[in-house]
Amino acid sequence: MQLARTAVWLAGVIAPAAAVAQTVNLPTLDCTVDFTSLQAVIQALPGAERGEEGGFVTVKLAEPDVWRVEYGFTTRWHPAYPAATLRTFRKQVTGVWTAQSKVCGYGNADQLSALMAEMKSGDKKLTDASRDEVERGKQSRSPLAPAH
Repeated sequence: MQLARTAVWLAGVIAPAAAVAQTVNLPTLDCTVDFTSLQAVIQALPGAERGEEGGFVTVKLAEPDVWRVEYGFTTRWHPAYPAATLRTFRKQVTGVWTAQSKVCGYGNADQLSALMAEMKSGDKKLTDASRDEVERGKQSRSPLAPAH
């Protein structure tokens, strides 16, 4: 049954991921799928950039200057292992990039809570930094310059 559910979920992720460039519906995480299957499906997405960073196996996808997503899968030595994360970045019409995260945990609830709090804090810092950068750019332009 788990294999059939994973196959159905896989079809539901790959089709939207392939069409992401044409839509606002970005890929997400399905926390009902087990950690190993979820990682395998995400790593198989076409156009994905794979790597390892800060205790996570990473998978990144993007439509430059519009959106990007960063999946993270904790490595065995990470305190929240096993857990999967997704951070989505969207460029707003104002030019500000907003960050939003989701976490799926399969292990220790306390470590998962700590990871989730860290992700949410990071989202706020990233969004605020982007907002500040846009504001600085507005202030440095001449009032006579055309709007962008």
